[in-house]
Amino acid sequence: MKHFLFGICALTVATSCQMHKTADSEITLSSVEKNISLSDGAYTAADFGVGATADWSVTKKTLHGGMQEGVELVTINNGEIEIDIIPTRGMNVMSVRSKDITLGWDSPVKEIVHPRNVNLNINGGLGWLDSFNEWMVRCGLEYSGHPGDDDGRLMTLHGRIAHIPASELTVKVDKLPPHRISVTGIVNEVWFKGANFTLETTISTIPGSHSFRFDDVVTNNSSQEKEFQVLYHANFAKELLEAGSRLEGTIAEVQPFNDYAAKSLDSYQVYDASAKVWADEKVYQIVPFADKNGFAHFMLHNKKADKAVSFSFNTDSLPYLTQWKNEDSLENGYVTGLEPGNTFPANRSHERKMGRLPKIKAGESINYHLEYTLHSGLNEVKKAQSKIAGLNEGRRVKYIKTPENK
Repeated sequence: MKHFLFGICALTVATSCQMHKTADSEITLSSVEKNISLSDGAYTAADFGVGATADWSVTKKTLHGGMQEGVELVTINNGEIEIDIIPTRGMNVMSVRSKDITLGWDSPVKEIVHPRNVNLNINGGLGWLDSFNEWMVRCGLEYSGHPGDDDGRLMTLHGRIAHIPASELTVKVDKLPPHRISVTGIVNEVWFKGANFTLETTISTIPGSHSFRFDDVVTNNSSQEKEFQVLYHANFAKELLEAGSRLEGTIAEVQPFNDYAAKSLDSYQVYDASAKVWADEKVYQIVPFADKNGFAHFMLHNKKADKAVSFSFNTDSLPYLTQWKNEDSLENGYVTGLEPGNTFPANRSHERKMGRLPKIKAGESINYHLEYTLHSGLNEVKKAQSKIAGLNEGRRVKYIKTPENK
């Protein structure tokens, strides 16, 4: 495979290219601080000075044409799964693909829209939807919920972080086996006299595995304590969503978000087929419980239970899960969102009223850990189900039948 390095390296001796590498097998792909951006290209084990336990690579490319002109995409191919990361869009993940399963959905929005083409304020604060098509899009950090007024200021849908390009972007490969591959991005959400947050996110995987994880840190750089919200808006369809698909998890409490969802609270875990005539979204507020290590565990599987994704997250920082069932037509975007967060996705004013709106101290950093695994075959899915069933043994879910806004 041919490798392409930062353009200036092609014109100088090979040793000068080492300025982009460190003893820790790290390559800087782009940096505001260093004022660099590597050309499109591919990197393999040899570029990081490690042995290849699987046929893996990390590639960087720039998209062209239409609304996505100039968007950068970084793909980790660990030999079994491919992870498409969008540094231009807050380090969102467009999709994750294995041989049998894709994490993602078919949004009517087909291009990976550049942030410069998105006006978050239009349509009463719904401009975020003009680019909504990723598998994983973070919401926050100043606010993450529904649009509307909060103390005289318009809170736009799901906040700003998903439309801010990463300022620093690096790839690192562990020197020691199993040679974990990590892509780290630093995204700054800041405005004068207002929010001053940094998201440092590391998306990583081990060569040859069907798992990957997020290790994120949110820091308040302000000299003042700030309210903040974080939501991991993960969206599933493709091979995992159909009539009879099911959500399972370590669930302590569930409550409908709206009246329409309340009508089918008893079957919130089971999905319907895509609609020919759409009715409304069904949204459920779930409070999970954690295992002895502080992690909640969930999975979504298809009707046959031979394809699934399982995921876990630390409940000290992410105490809630929102289930969004958008059982619309295929053309309109048949999808479900399973969204760990530090609040539910109502407007910030409502979350404050309900006592759920957290604050982060001046200079404080908070850590978030999420891990996802793809499962193919009846036996593999059954193993993941058994783990959750064991954690649920002896427990009963508390159902709150009336939405909070009643």
